[in-house]
Amino acid sequence: MIKNFFLVFFLFLGLNSFAQNVDFGIQAGYTNVEVEANAKGGTQVSADGSGFYVGFLADFQFTENWHLQPSVNYFNVEETDFLSIPVLVQYYIENSGFYLQAGPQATIVLEDVPTTNEFGLDAAFGVGYHITEDFFIEARYGIELTNRYTDESIEFAEQYDTDIKSGVNTLMVGVGYKF
Repeated sequence: MIKNFFLVFFLFLGLNSFAQNVDFGIQAGYTNVEVEANAKGGTQVSADGSGFYVGFLADFQFTENWHLQPSVNYFNVEETDFLSIPVLVQYYIENSGFYLQAGPQATIVLEDVPTTNEFGLDAAFGVGYHITEDFFIEARYGIELTNRYTDESIEFAEQYDTDIKSGVNTLMVGVGYKF
């Protein structure tokens, strides 16, 4: 654990030395989570739920147009707690206030859910708009790249000759403020 802390700390220092400017901020908003499970033979099950998210961010400005924004967000949907850790590259469209963003996102289930892996890796992308220099709105969507089923459920699937794949996709729409 301490080794991971120092790794993140030195990575932060390294990014800070390359960035022209670093801002910190907070964000919050609405989230929607869709859970999908697909089985061999075409059977598909999906469910979704809505909730809220809150989080902290760092914004590393490398040029006027290119930023890197890692953040840590807690979100709750249907009484299930999650942690989302996106690391998004942002491209600011000149003189418009709009930006595009994309990058990897880790999604962690903070509760014990049977037959589900706690950790998932997503591909996230979205858009945003700076209302003022510090105040912004944004929307992003994360598509799960990993299979959430655990080894126990894979054994179940093999026993019944089926191939089960499951994922959690997220939509986040919110506001933020940079200090």
